[in-house]
Amino acid sequence: MAKGIINQVNRNDNQNIKDNPVCVSTEALPEIETVVSALAGLAAAWIAAGSTGLLSHPLRRVLTLLALAVIILAQRPSSRRKITHFVALPVMICIVVCMIILYAPVYHVMSISLIMAFVAITSNQKAKRTLLNVSVAVIVFAIYRMANTSIPCVWSFSDMLGRFLGYFVGFVSERPVYAGATFAGLDYLVLMIIFWFLWTASGPKPGKARAIYGLTAILGGHFCYLIILSFVPNILSSIPEPTSQAGFSWAALFHKAVPWNLPILAFGINLTIAAAMLRWSRQYQDNENFLNQPVQSSRIQYILVPATVIVAVIIPVILALFPGKLSLEGKKVVFYEKGFLNWLKPEHGQYGRLSSGMYGMLPVYIESLGAKTLISPELSAEDLSDADVLVLLFPDESWADGQLECIWEFVKNGGSLLVMAEHTTRDSDGGNRFNEVLEPTNIRVEFDSATFAVGGWLQSYEAIAHPATTGIQDERNQFGVVIGASLEIGWPARPLLIGRWGWSDMGDQGSSRAMMGNGEYDSGEKLGDLILAAEQPLGKGRIIAFGDTSGLTNAINVSTYEFNSRLFGYLAGNKIHAHPAGRQFPGILFCVILAGILIWKPSGWKTIAAILCLSGSLIVSNKISQHACLIFPDGNYKTPNNLAYVDASHLEAYSPESWRPDGVGGLILTLMRNDYLPFSLFELTTERIMKADLLISIAPSRSFSRKERKLIRDFVIKGGTLVIMAGLDRAGPSRSLLSSFGFNIGSKEQDSLETEPMGHFKSPYLSSGDQYVFVRFYAAWPVYCNDPNARIIANGRNNQPVIIMRKLGAGKVVVIGDTCFAMNKNLEWEGGESFEGMRENADFWRWFITQLRDQQMWIPPALQKSGSETQSDESIDNTSGREVAN
Repeated sequence: MAKGIINQVNRNDNQNIKDNPVCVSTEALPEIETVVSALAGLAAAWIAAGSTGLLSHPLRRVLTLLALAVIILAQRPSSRRKITHFVALPVMICIVVCMIILYAPVYHVMSISLIMAFVAITSNQKAKRTLLNVSVAVIVFAIYRMANTSIPCVWSFSDMLGRFLGYFVGFVSERPVYAGATFAGLDYLVLMIIFWFLWTASGPKPGKARAIYGLTAILGGHFCYLIILSFVPNILSSIPEPTSQAGFSWAALFHKAVPWNLPILAFGINLTIAAAMLRWSRQYQDNENFLNQPVQSSRIQYILVPATVIVAVIIPVILALFPGKLSLEGKKVVFYEKGFLNWLKPEHGQYGRLSSGMYGMLPVYIESLGAKTLISPELSAEDLSDADVLVLLFPDESWADGQLECIWEFVKNGGSLLVMAEHTTRDSDGGNRFNEVLEPTNIRVEFDSATFAVGGWLQSYEAIAHPATTGIQDERNQFGVVIGASLEIGWPARPLLIGRWGWSDMGDQGSSRAMMGNGEYDSGEKLGDLILAAEQPLGKGRIIAFGDTSGLTNAINVSTYEFNSRLFGYLAGNKIHAHPAGRQFPGILFCVILAGILIWKPSGWKTIAAILCLSGSLIVSNKISQHACLIFPDGNYKTPNNLAYVDASHLEAYSPESWRPDGVGGLILTLMRNDYLPFSLFELTTERIMKADLLISIAPSRSFSRKERKLIRDFVIKGGTLVIMAGLDRAGPSRSLLSSFGFNIGSKEQDSLETEPMGHFKSPYLSSGDQYVFVRFYAAWPVYCNDPNARIIANGRNNQPVIIMRKLGAGKVVVIGDTCFAMNKNLEWEGGESFEGMRENADFWRWFITQLRDQQMWIPPALQKSGSETQSDESIDNTSGREVAN
């Protein structure tokens, strides 16, 4: 049906030409299917690059794949290339899908150019030129995007252009506009201008009028988008935002979509202009022989293709290869004791989110990376004499005489300084401690709140290629920034971490909310592309500044430790800077050379060679860099081993938000109170868990592979402790792992479904005389083990075991038949409220961990004699055979 419609449109065009001899010959007009395919290519490039507004990564990938499907289905192969098309198409689709799976959006943009080049090669000569123009435009756009996220000065230049466009349109509309490159629509201008250049060059000569009309349409359309952008604060204020209880409304949808998805307007405008350029203007000279000419002579092709391959391989090596090994082994990290902070850790007797403390776990964590730490009260010359890194956490007191000079001298002599600032901080004279210590640099902390569109900047970061950021994703806020200040930088300072989807909410010194602004986007506030972290060399050393302190706090470092480990490894490691000028400017030069080679005498095969070499080299460079920059905590630096992991790599049942009822924030604090250093485990590998003492798995939804099961077994045999929590309803993916250790949940036979759930109850696990202590279960199921020496920790109804521990090699395996056993709703509420006036499960874990670590048994308060927390094991009985209490 679609083909019939397209053919009818083409017949109508032919009839119009016959009726109107002034019209352009259809020999010079691309067919409608070619136009559809070309427009789908442009659309897919913008979607893949994230230029169309705030989209989740999975949705962006799906939309990109749909656009790729349109490219393939809309364009028919030429009769001479049908066999080539249908034989090679599956291979191309597999390559493209593999590129789409990769994390970085630049791979996704390259995949569009790849499929466009392939479709161009297999199309008829008339469609080839149009499709090839789009393919080349998209790969040059991909080179720009790669440079933008790999070369700091390119990002800064793009940001400056976005700011200029905002200033210009603000002058016209008389409404101040401060936009980053994303909301200024620079991606649209870059791709459209490249396409316009190719479209003009391939058109009839002379083409001055055609070039002027095309460029005027592009700039005029973009100006219209920017004018609308300047009125966004007025539009938002004119449409009242409904309350959350009002249910669905178009007004609520509008407030969620604007301004975050406003770039879709520029998307529509530019696609309309591109459609007009393609469909209703002459594409080629009226020389029939011109259409039948090869795109370029074979002699030139023999020169350009090898040159393309060489340059494409070199560019990622310059931009993204960081082969230097990072390490903190034997390094010294000094923390300034003073500031708006505390050095507390979670303690027994204090519960809830606010009991986590701020930075008490930070020195313990740094020491697990092999470094020595010192909390310095005065930052004396003696404290800094042998230090590698100095960390300032929200300094808020006036600097002592000579203190700043001492810090600067430390950096100039080769030390590294990490400054963790905060939002809306300003003295009565307009200054703050952050900018005072940053005085020798071109980094300044703004008086604002860098506010995200999605909580925790989820899927909203743009990280510049750097040893500390390579390979780190942003689905779970792995960078740890929350609400902090944005940074303003100038050369030679370099952006490190960008918040793409957010705005700078300017501070208000009269505000009662810690001088924070009104929480709304107002005219003149920067929209998009906020600098959250920046770096600048100073003398022989370096300074890195963050606008937020959250990422290093006790609770958040649990999930951001991989980034923080690399960050500290980079600060304490070799003194080679990530982005020296001698690396940035050759990178720019090679990008320009490659773009020039691709634009000059376009060729489908040359474009495909460039894409495959560029993407392949980038993949290899990123893998090498990621492997070199990995630093993992090691619990063996402490005795006993203090490292614990809560598995987060198998789609576990608990909520990723720590303090939801189904979250495990309480479990994390429980581990900290019992002298563990707990982290989320995002990837189950030998390098990670073999350095740990404890691994906790909570009802995963993805099964463990054979390799993973062997790894976990080796971990246990060599002395590790594995704790598995799952009810029968969620035990399926864990069954193979359970079976490998001789366990089953629900019944003795794996395939039996006759077991009934036990539900909620309390069970005694210790007694002394007539005194008992109980452990609470949320929704328990019986657990069975084939080891006759296994120890029953607690029973449920009818004396069926619900917690069993067995020894294996030098380690232990514990199975708890309750998915929710360690979730907040059964262990510790966010506000610290007790459960029916008791802390039964907190006490249970405190006792149980002493059993897991073979330490002197801690006695719950109800069983303590004469106030002693520890006493002879003989006076305490395990009561696993007692009846349960409802």
